[in-house]
Amino acid sequence: MGRVAWRFRRREEHLIYRGDCSGYVRAVGADVGVPMSGLANELVDFWNRDPGWIKLGHDALKASLMSGQGYLVVAGKKGKRHGHVVIVVPGESARHDAMGYWGNLSGVGEKDESLSKAWTRADLKGVEYFARPVPALAPKP
Repeated sequence: MGRVAWRFRRREEHLIYRGDCSGYVRAVGADVGVPMSGLANELVDFWNRDPGWIKLGHDALKASLMSGQGYLVVAGKKGKRHGHVVIVVPGESARHDAMGYWGNLSGVGEKDESLSKAWTRADLKGVEYFARPVPALAPKP
């Protein structure tokens, strides 16, 4: 599991954002010195246009790998009214989906769960992944 998500899980701070995916992602970013603002749709737009973020396209495997190599990795899919965003952590589910942490506007978020619980199988194909190097997250030798 990634250090960022581990710190949030350990302190149980994810409960504060269990109903707010964008709030959770913004809080994790702030925790590691990567400030962000906006709701889910705005965050996806920001990650697409900010040169500090590496666009990984729809490559969940690459996103999962990079999340354990010193990168803050996020995933998002815009919606008509409300999109959805998550923090990607190392590992994969039995169905080979990436793993993550998130809040959920219409319910309770998840921690260290398959992204197939964040989006439907059909929607997962359209999820975009982004990574940003964060020295504090780099693996220790």
